[in-house]
Amino acid sequence: MTTPLPKVIFQDADAQTAPGSSNKHVSVDPEGNHLVDLEFIEEPLGVTAEQGQGFLRVEFGEAIGPDSRYEVARKLGWGMNSSIWLALDRKENKYVAIKALKGYATNLAKRGITWELPALERIASEPPPAEFKSTHWPRLLDHFVHPGSGEDGEHLCLVTDVLGGDVEELQVKVAKKKGLPLPLAKRILLHTLRGLFHLHSCSIVHTDLKHDNIMFDLGSQTQADIAALLKADPSRRHPPEESWNCTVEAAVSQPLPLPSLSDAMKRTYLVSDLGCAQPSNVHTFEAVTTPVLRAPELVLKGPWNEKVDIWAFGCLIFELLTRRSLFVYRPEGDVDAEMSHLWQILAFTCERMKREQVEASKLGTQYFNIPADPSGTFCKLKRLIVRDRPFSELLKEYKVLSEEEVIATARIMQRCLRLDPKDRATAKELLRDPWWQVIE
Repeated sequence: MTTPLPKVIFQDADAQTAPGSSNKHVSVDPEGNHLVDLEFIEEPLGVTAEQGQGFLRVEFGEAIGPDSRYEVARKLGWGMNSSIWLALDRKENKYVAIKALKGYATNLAKRGITWELPALERIASEPPPAEFKSTHWPRLLDHFVHPGSGEDGEHLCLVTDVLGGDVEELQVKVAKKKGLPLPLAKRILLHTLRGLFHLHSCSIVHTDLKHDNIMFDLGSQTQADIAALLKADPSRRHPPEESWNCTVEAAVSQPLPLPSLSDAMKRTYLVSDLGCAQPSNVHTFEAVTTPVLRAPELVLKGPWNEKVDIWAFGCLIFELLTRRSLFVYRPEGDVDAEMSHLWQILAFTCERMKREQVEASKLGTQYFNIPADPSGTFCKLKRLIVRDRPFSELLKEYKVLSEEEVIATARIMQRCLRLDPKDRATAKELLRDPWWQVIE
């Protein structure tokens, strides 16, 4: 899988092309404005917090945090709002993971727009159910604010246990982009559901449940194994790149080795990355969840709660088994992506949208006709005719399950993927489903 280079385009009246640079280009638009076009190998270092970035710049071996407690060892990876670092906790003499929010994201956290730190603190303060043998959510060990470099801004740093990787990487690199074996998929999903149950019990909605936000633990790997890996495969940096007003050298992302599929059956899985988490009763922003995993109430911009996580979970059942998205989010001819998505939702769930749900949504009447008869219960989708295609039919197409398994899998998907959030099962109810028999 080829990842496109991160690209940032800015306007700068005095911009000039850097001599010998291959990643910084300057052009002039029709209005005479100079545009700086930057392409980066990894995260856009040197682009400021004010410009929406401000990623952490740190040296290997540098000590950060209170009393210089954490010695940076290598970069494990990065995402839209943060980079993840392996560090040695010099006080406890063990390795930890540090998630360093970029300057722009730290500003959002300070303003209370994002809620990751309070969410981590809340789930840490609530005891897990006694029947759970492991915790299936991140364990916050420490947090601090790092001052940052230049105009990068400050970095909120969240210290957690080191994890072994995410399910997306496991499926791409170990399962070779195929669906996961049913027992492994069930184990991952059961642990994910336990994590969701704890989050929802703490009145937290994850809002961004997907493959790469489900992580797994280190299994049998020890602290000595990590130290040996660092010695055998030293941390590296990419060649210099031009940035906004400086030259940068990004650290190479060097995640820990992935387990085999058989070893993956022994790992514990966690619901991770609470960067988009929100309290159940307060929504600080509305654009939540990856489009293909959005519940109908999100598509229609209606009231929503923790049941949006249950919808996404139902979609993930299909995705882990088939390596295909249940829904496709894209325009079809003159039909926009949202209308096409809603058509698929109605066809696959074999349900029809309730009048009360349409009327309670900002975009309800944009996509549905309200019945003229006041007693009419259901609304028809505008323009498109819906023909039912149940989940069992979709699962059969991929030939990855037996007939009996298809029926059982379609049944639990149906419990998650109900149009009306009130009809969807809760995480607690789903944990009692017979689909999990003999799975630990």
